[in-house]
Amino acid sequence: MEQEKQKKQKKQENVAAGIAGALIGSLAGVVCTLVIGQLGYVASISGLVMAVGALKGYEALGGRLSKKGAAISAALILAMTWLAHRLSWAMALAAGLEDNVFECFRAIPALLDAGVLEGPAYWGDLAMLYLFTLLGAVPTILAGLRGADLPDLPQGAAASAAQDGDGADAMFYPGSVAWMRPLRLSASLSMFVGLIPAVALLFASAAGGAPLTLTVAALGCIAAAVVMMCLVLPDIQLCKQAMALLVRSGGTVWKVTLPMLNAADTYRFTTKTGTLRAIRWETLNEAEREQLKVSVRRAVALLSSGQVMPGSALSMAVLPLTGLRIGKETPWAWKGVYSAGGGREKKISIPKAFQGFAPAPGLEPAREPVPARWGLLALAAVLAAALGLAGAGIGLGMDGGFAHGAPDPAPSPSPVQTAGPIPSVNPQDLFHVGEELGYELTAVGYIKAPEGMFGEGGYVDAHVPYSGEPAYLEDGCAIRSAAHGMEVTVRIAESEGNAAGVVEQAYEQLVSAGTDIYEEGVYETHYFDDYDIAVKQIAYFEEDRTKVRIAVLYADYKRDGYYLSAAIVYQPELMDGDYPALLAELSDAYALSLPEIDPMDQS
Repeated sequence: MEQEKQKKQKKQENVAAGIAGALIGSLAGVVCTLVIGQLGYVASISGLVMAVGALKGYEALGGRLSKKGAAISAALILAMTWLAHRLSWAMALAAGLEDNVFECFRAIPALLDAGVLEGPAYWGDLAMLYLFTLLGAVPTILAGLRGADLPDLPQGAAASAAQDGDGADAMFYPGSVAWMRPLRLSASLSMFVGLIPAVALLFASAAGGAPLTLTVAALGCIAAAVVMMCLVLPDIQLCKQAMALLVRSGGTVWKVTLPMLNAADTYRFTTKTGTLRAIRWETLNEAEREQLKVSVRRAVALLSSGQVMPGSALSMAVLPLTGLRIGKETPWAWKGVYSAGGGREKKISIPKAFQGFAPAPGLEPAREPVPARWGLLALAAVLAAALGLAGAGIGLGMDGGFAHGAPDPAPSPSPVQTAGPIPSVNPQDLFHVGEELGYELTAVGYIKAPEGMFGEGGYVDAHVPYSGEPAYLEDGCAIRSAAHGMEVTVRIAESEGNAAGVVEQAYEQLVSAGTDIYEEGVYETHYFDDYDIAVKQIAYFEEDRTKVRIAVLYADYKRDGYYLSAAIVYQPELMDGDYPALLAELSDAYALSLPEIDPMDQS
């Protein structure tokens, strides 16, 4: 008996070699990210190179891209994308600061926490990079998996198939891609429902507003798109099965994969290569269809007589569905199992795209295109909204509810903090911990009110960190106190404008005093007209740029054109175990959700 020993055997997967290939391919994406980034362009497009390089690298050295290989490659892609992004930013920092790249790489988390680096820009750039990586990875994985799990010729099928016939009585049922188009369209669109708001949120994040919140919300929408991709992947694969050809010969159903059959030299039926357009029945002319039937009959005869070894290329191109049993029918497909030899059974879904074909007696053949699944779009919209809102909530938490100096969404203006004339008492003697307000680390001090504020001499209470040495400035009209890594200076400012003007005036005074302002750490002033409150977050350096400072400039209307003006300054190198509690008390005292910045050693 002649054996087709020269046929190409199914490739075996070498996981170790595949990982090496994925690593080599992903390094190409890393290099691309760094090169494009250093040229001053957005490096997001390099995510495509990262995804395709890693997946194709695994397939090239590993032999084939299985589900396991795709999962390993995906994990490597995620890690290498993060590495490339952070390394690209480190190189940009090193160039600007004339420092070591690796030191800048290590310092990025601290710089983000301190506000020296713009968090929204950094995370938004990473989100865009991951988005393009996803766009490159999805089609590559789908293409790789299409040929990764082709079943072998069932063991012991030769004898039973030989009894069924030699292919002369074959009946052909070509698949219609058009009949599956409603399902393909609804499933494909549902994958992009989450990406549309994600892109819009990323652009809005870059434009301003609450960037970190919007960026994390965009990541939530991208996650929703990934979840939908996983949910509709079976539908997309089902639609692709419509490009096959089903043949019934002697009671056995055979599934013919046209591109694979045409790749076998002695079974070639068309000169088309399928490079630009997949080979399927609808793309063949009449002569090619007749030659295809001849090739299929010959393949069925050889497989039925046992003249072809199990596992050969021909046995994968023309697959016998021996003992096919249908267990479930849906509007889109028949689902069942067939014998894979050795007592094993494999699941199969046959799309209702083959006119006149019924997989088993008692079942009605498909007579019209399958319906769409528009419910997937509704599910995708709900999922994108849920994960997007969850991401926005996480973003608010990460930002401490303080989006670049913005107060709580509905801050309540603090009461007019006045103490009438205190003629016989030194205000400095009244400096005390605000236990009556429930504070343990925040003090209540008194500063002189400007003449005309109350029409007579008076004082205004100010909330500052409690320390043993508060400094009274400007002849008692201002107070400054520092403890546990927080310093607060409070004074009363007079303005004919509003709180935003007071904050801007305080900022201009810092600039005029020669403060080493970090320009990229200066954010817009947020003004709340309902309460006449304004805040502004800035960053600056001290001691020859060896110390980083984050300051929140605050102004709150009191009365008759007078405002309480406060500068809340973070000193990260001085923060201790009481810092979080103090921060919470100051947030309460000023009706703000102040950002929480991690301590860091700046020595």
